[in-house]
Amino acid sequence: MSSKAITNQQFLSQASSLKMQPSYLIIGEDDYLTDKVFQTIREIVKRSMKSFESLALYGDELTVGELSEYLDSYSLFAENRLLLIRNAERLGEEDKNRKNADRQKKMLELINNYLSSPEPSQVLVLIAESVDSRQAGWKQIKESSVTIECEPVKHVGAMRAWLDSMLKEQKKTMTTVAKELFLNKVELDFCTAQNELEKLFIFVGDRKNITDEDVKTTLPTTRVGTMSDFYRSLGNRNTKDVLDRVLMMLETDWVDLQILSMIYRFYLTIWKIHALRAKHISNQEISTKYLKDVYESLRNDYLAFATKIKPEDMPVIFETILDTDYKIKSSNTDSAVLLTMCVVKICTGK
Repeated sequence: MSSKAITNQQFLSQASSLKMQPSYLIIGEDDYLTDKVFQTIREIVKRSMKSFESLALYGDELTVGELSEYLDSYSLFAENRLLLIRNAERLGEEDKNRKNADRQKKMLELINNYLSSPEPSQVLVLIAESVDSRQAGWKQIKESSVTIECEPVKHVGAMRAWLDSMLKEQKKTMTTVAKELFLNKVELDFCTAQNELEKLFIFVGDRKNITDEDVKTTLPTTRVGTMSDFYRSLGNRNTKDVLDRVLMMLETDWVDLQILSMIYRFYLTIWKIHALRAKHISNQEISTKYLKDVYESLRNDYLAFATKIKPEDMPVIFETILDTDYKIKSSNTDSAVLLTMCVVKICTGK
């Protein structure tokens, strides 16, 4: 089998005609996409196997002995088995963020030995954020498996292709004006777009064609703005702009903890940049190697934000976010008030 990887869009568009394979490797940090690809694999398996047991394991929790046993043992509950290993890039991890290279090498050898003569009644799926194809073990797995890459959406073109595939899946059509309106209103985020599209499908019901009026009715009347704009406001400590965007999100059905999670992820990236700089890693290397979860067009911005936001600011920022999380979950105080207090404190330090 060719080791050339295919995109999630290529895989999903061909799924209805694809035959089941002994193993799949799903690579990517976008949970929505990796889960969608896995569920599609599950449907392919279902077409080929009358009944099967699903078993989910985690790479950072497996021992060498356990992995060997799972690969070579038969299911006690069904003739066939779909074996999923999540966090596969963390195989051999002794504890959080600490890998045992020899142990991972042994585990990869076990997987490749199994794939040299896979059990016909079992399908193996590995999900990893990233893999080092230069490493012999991973290179062999890629050569033996269908490899699907799940890159997060980076431009409207990718969102348009996703929308077309979802409409085809639901056997619905959308007018050209409605498509443009939808793409202009939703954020460049598959999970958010999926939620909005599901609301739209529920609204139109059995009707096959979706119009611009349907989109206007179900989606917010104004777009909150791209996530990049929101992060720029945070990075520049523009308190008023951040507050305006947060309040608009709340008014357009965003969940308070969802907003807080976005704020947390932003500052976690800033903290990572500080930690890497402390190890004397250059901005160029940080940008190319360590900010892969940040859009390429935003990486220089993040490096600039990390210059404005000092390392000594970070403890108070994380403490404030943690305190806000606790209050949202445990108090009756209005979310808008709690998020306003949070934003003011992390942006101004007061």
